[in-house]
Amino acid sequence: MTLGSGSIGIEHRATPRDSAAEARQTASVRAVNYRAIWSLLRAVVFGILLVRASSDPIFNLLGGESAASMGVGAIFNVLAIGLAVLFLAMEPVRAPFPVFAIWGPFLLVAFGSTLYAPDFMAAARLAFVLLSYWAFFAIPFFILRSSLDVSRFIFVVIGSSIPVTLYAVVDIARGLSDLSEFRLQSTFSHPNIYAFYLVLLMGLGLYVSSSRIVRATPRLRILIMLYIPILVVLLMLTKTRSAWGVCGFMFLVYAFKIDRRFLAGFLLIPVLLVANPSLMDRLTDVTTATEVDSFSQLNESTRLNSYVWRQALWESAIPQVLERPLLGHGLESFKPSTPSFFPLVGLQGIDGHNFYLQTSFEMGLAGILALVWLFGWVAYRLIRGYPRDPPGILVLLCILTSYLLESYSDNMHFYLSFNWYFWFMMGTIYAWIRQEEILPDATTSAVMD
Repeated sequence: MTLGSGSIGIEHRATPRDSAAEARQTASVRAVNYRAIWSLLRAVVFGILLVRASSDPIFNLLGGESAASMGVGAIFNVLAIGLAVLFLAMEPVRAPFPVFAIWGPFLLVAFGSTLYAPDFMAAARLAFVLLSYWAFFAIPFFILRSSLDVSRFIFVVIGSSIPVTLYAVVDIARGLSDLSEFRLQSTFSHPNIYAFYLVLLMGLGLYVSSSRIVRATPRLRILIMLYIPILVVLLMLTKTRSAWGVCGFMFLVYAFKIDRRFLAGFLLIPVLLVANPSLMDRLTDVTTATEVDSFSQLNESTRLNSYVWRQALWESAIPQVLERPLLGHGLESFKPSTPSFFPLVGLQGIDGHNFYLQTSFEMGLAGILALVWLFGWVAYRLIRGYPRDPPGILVLLCILTSYLLESYSDNMHFYLSFNWYFWFMMGTIYAWIRQEEILPDATTSAVMD
């Protein structure tokens, strides 16, 4: 106590107990703020995934094919990359190997190849698109907390298809007048992109039906299984033959390894072919090869079918690949280079319709090895997780294999929104497997304590 001026003052001195309480309160406030920020960022991820599949028509309304619509899409790309960076800043040591080492070599080669690309700006744009794929692969490592989140993430991706399917009905109604030429693309910019998205959705539907870790009511599982035949019909109307092939492969594996009753679903295919003869035309076209000795024999009545045309493009590109075998010609160099070695395209050029060949052309052997490392490691981790959920992981391996097969005959690396969903699901399962390998030790220790 201190005395002064007729009043009594009490001097309070902080004790260790007071300091500890204040520290706990500060830590608690920080924890609450951290949790709020984390929940907000997670909600933004869910929002992007729910709307991205159906957003291209909106982008076109905003600016058509102009820079305005491209700018809106670029904002989404920046947002995706920014989210991954924010999560990484909040938890920098949560998943260093999966986040950096798996994608690192491929991204390093891709960004490095922009430095000697013929069009640096175009190459840089594509490099940042590839970086956005990494972002959606990385994000699940930071927002997944339990196996229940696996179910949530899958249902978010499946939920993104609802407006797309509704819009597909409108698209079909517009195409009824000329079904022979009609190819369904719904909200996507090309039928092939929509087709690969449908294959992914059907794979996820099979995953929900078979996985041991997905938590869903029996009614929801039934609804998703009833949704698959609708997706099959939509896939057939895209007339994307490579997607037909990989979908058939996935269904056969599922039928023979998981549920033989699923073979009955193949009875739907003849019905579709009879109902729409143009579907059969797409099949017969690829089996009817046109034999020519030189490109000069081609005219209005003598044409190459799409697969033979692709083969001719690939054969013409191989000598160019061998000119710069190690580092390639630079990112985004294939299309502007094609007029110089492939006479069947105009001055605007064309992309390779083969992800592996185009990677070899643009990034050389370094790019191919980085690509093998990326896909090989993801496949390895899925196989490592197989004992934890055999039927579910088998379906995921089929989805991964389908992507690799589709890459043989298409420009898969350009299909942005589809790749976001694909890599998000690969990252989700990878993160879950990694978590399952870590948690048992922690659980055991907790029980022992």
